[in-house]
Amino acid sequence: MRRIIFIFFYLFVSQGHALETDNYLVWKQELDDSSKYINRYFSENIQEALSEISDHREKDCYAITKKIAKRFSSRLVHDNPVENYLFSILSEDEIFPRDLNYVDRSIYREPYRFYIPWFGLAPSIQVNGYYFGTDKLSHFASTGMQYYQVYYRELQKNHTPEEALKKSIQWGILDERGIHGYLASGILSYADLESNYQGLKFYKNFCHGDRPYLARSSEGRWELRRKPSIRDYVSGYWDETFEISYRLSGNWKKVAPAIKNYCQLSNSERVSNRLSYYRRTSIPSPSVRYLNSLKKSGKLPDPSLTQSFEQLCFK
Repeated sequence: MRRIIFIFFYLFVSQGHALETDNYLVWKQELDDSSKYINRYFSENIQEALSEISDHREKDCYAITKKIAKRFSSRLVHDNPVENYLFSILSEDEIFPRDLNYVDRSIYREPYRFYIPWFGLAPSIQVNGYYFGTDKLSHFASTGMQYYQVYYRELQKNHTPEEALKKSIQWGILDERGIHGYLASGILSYADLESNYQGLKFYKNFCHGDRPYLARSSEGRWELRRKPSIRDYVSGYWDETFEISYRLSGNWKKVAPAIKNYCQLSNSERVSNRLSYYRRTSIPSPSVRYLNSLKKSGKLPDPSLTQSFEQLCFK
């Protein structure tokens, strides 16, 4: 009972996000690209946040970025502003399934934890040919800011950018191994960690780089000089059928039979072309490379050794 109370306290008081998704379910689907809606959402909300700043004498771009990021923060499970916006605007040609209550059709139809039937699952969308759950946008926009805060704090301690980045990723690993991963679902999602990292890049681009999103006008007001594009951040590493998760044994025993139902479909032209496209175009990020090094050294579990789709279907 105490454990259940703790889980509910954490989910509803801490920054929550959509918990899981089933990307195998869209192997049978072709969805239209949702980039324009996501880009419009971010640009409009950044503009609105800037217009609400009463004192533009603030010279710290990091402080301005934090104010903007509050608009994108998750509050409860499945209560992320970006996700809610997409749920309200996308058609059945752009999001699948159209609801959160598709557990009985998913690989989680024999749930390992109680929360999935209660809270539902995140549906999938497509950006630039990459399919992923809407929960990744919650990780991107909400947890990504937490990564950026760790990164910024480490820089203030005179650590190098490389050291600060490593600290951010390590923070994310601890978070994913806690109530947002292992403790809640028995899953360590490497795709979640990649979308977290891309959120860090997103927030860094507000103030840094050759063409930062924000700049001060000649009158001293903060302005959006360059509109963000979600295509700059998404890759095949957001798709959990490509960047597979590691599952605790109890979870794996539940989902493996359901995943096995997709063995024959994996040879279809649609799925083969999709995964081939991922392999050609998805460049491993610094986070992916670092996580892979931890898997290789045994410091993180490697699902490719015992839980890969190939081993399940073709061994």
